[in-house]
Amino acid sequence: MKTGYLVKLHEIEAGLSVLDNMSCDTLEEANDCVRKYDEYKDKIILIVRQLMCSDSMSVADKELVYNEAVRILADRVGSADDAQKYGEVLETLRNENKLTEQQLRLFYDSISTGRWR
Repeated sequence: MKTGYLVKLHEIEAGLSVLDNMSCDTLEEANDCVRKYDEYKDKIILIVRQLMCSDSMSVADKELVYNEAVRILADRVGSADDAQKYGEVLETLRNENKLTEQQLRLFYDSISTGRWR
């Protein structure tokens, strides 16, 4: 099961990498690219939700997959709005006792907000 989640995450990462290297010549193309980025990031959050609600994986396997998901997501958080949106989802999981405080902190520590100051 861990492998299935990791495969999905790496497929998402590959799709995001394609978008990273895409050039957009029009506003319509740029908006389409942003929409696709958001879809991929939403898929990562969906995987995290499924993962943390699963009773069929060990804590160690969940931690491994979660860390990979956060790495990919945090690398693509492109605005304060993204940080707030995805942070709120993870905070909800924390409030439901699906995430630990340390796991939530990993997300916030992994996003690069210095460029927004």
